[in-house]
Amino acid sequence: MKRFALLAVTIALCALAGLARAASGPYNTTVVVTANDLARCGPPPAAPSCGAAHSDRKWFFYDDVKDLIDNTMGSFVICQYGPCPYYDGAGQTPPLGVGSVQISTVLNRRPNLATYQFGGIKLADITTLRYSTYKPSAGNGSDPTRSGYLQFNVDFTGTSTAFQRRLTFVPRNNPPVLQNDWQEWDAINSGNALWTYSGPTWPLPGAPLPGSTTKTWAMILVEYPNSRILPGDSFLGIRVGEPYPNGYTENIDAFKFGTVAGTITFDFEPYGCSSADGDGEMNGQHGGNAHVHFHKNGCPGNDDGVEEADNVQHSDPGSGTDFKSTTITSATFADDEGRQAVTIIGTGVNNGLPVGFTMIAVDNGSLAPGVFTLVLTDGYSITGSLTSGTIVIQ
Repeated sequence: MKRFALLAVTIALCALAGLARAASGPYNTTVVVTANDLARCGPPPAAPSCGAAHSDRKWFFYDDVKDLIDNTMGSFVICQYGPCPYYDGAGQTPPLGVGSVQISTVLNRRPNLATYQFGGIKLADITTLRYSTYKPSAGNGSDPTRSGYLQFNVDFTGTSTAFQRRLTFVPRNNPPVLQNDWQEWDAINSGNALWTYSGPTWPLPGAPLPGSTTKTWAMILVEYPNSRILPGDSFLGIRVGEPYPNGYTENIDAFKFGTVAGTITFDFEPYGCSSADGDGEMNGQHGGNAHVHFHKNGCPGNDDGVEEADNVQHSDPGSGTDFKSTTITSATFADDEGRQAVTIIGTGVNNGLPVGFTMIAVDNGSLAPGVFTLVLTDGYSITGSLTSGTIVIQ
């Protein structure tokens, strides 16, 4: 594999930064990553020395053929086969949120979803190393064992920043590989996960076997007790394409990395997290006051400890309406020149009878009162500004 001379300077500068991050380790949290959160390195492709790519918590798409960062090699989607308003794939929703990263490859492309943020962390200190994939059978050639594989630059010695190739976790070596379903891969698996080495032979002092020979995670820790993710050029990525000349598409989500300090989970979404709250009064449909209340948590992990579940409630005594949601099926957010809006769809009961509902709330900030709209499938509907109380979407 080629190495760029430009990267040498960055390795020297970034090694200390990587070690500093490794010293603190991850912690129990979920980080939502959108296309806007990718490392910005100028027009693609960009050199791996791009400073933004070495920033903490940053991800990017990486071209393993050209050794360049190229954020055009993947996309953030809602559906398994591309952007669309509904899930296809028989209801197989991603493990977190509503979206995932999608990578399509053909010919000799070797695209990765990658990061540099874990440089310097010892393999023996890693307690969690997991990721999820969705591999549709349609249009993906004849090999049902294909799946995105995890790899990272390794330092076997624990003291070097020199490039020593990569350790690789290949799903087909850790079967079964499922099609048309989301599947989580445990790259440690109580020490039993099988790994290969990208060099011609495994280095000493381990058994000098061909690099293609699998070794368990536990065996690697015994044979290379000081091994760590290489600092500086601390590439860690999930690659789609070995390559696959006849084409392949796969979705990736829920990357989890943990040490004794805790576990950080990355949720890849086509848009960011928002939360919404409303409580107040508005004019009723037939006079009098109607009460408004709703709550929508942000992304999973951002609302740990909250006491209120997602819900919508509305009472309008003048029209005989007393609605409470029972299920939230979707919540979408929009931003338009300082105004925030949320649309929540689901089912509930109105005076004990089942109904479907669509709720739209607008947070006008300091410009005007919030606006609330509710439409029920039994024919009730109301829209108007709050006369008291607030709508807050953020």
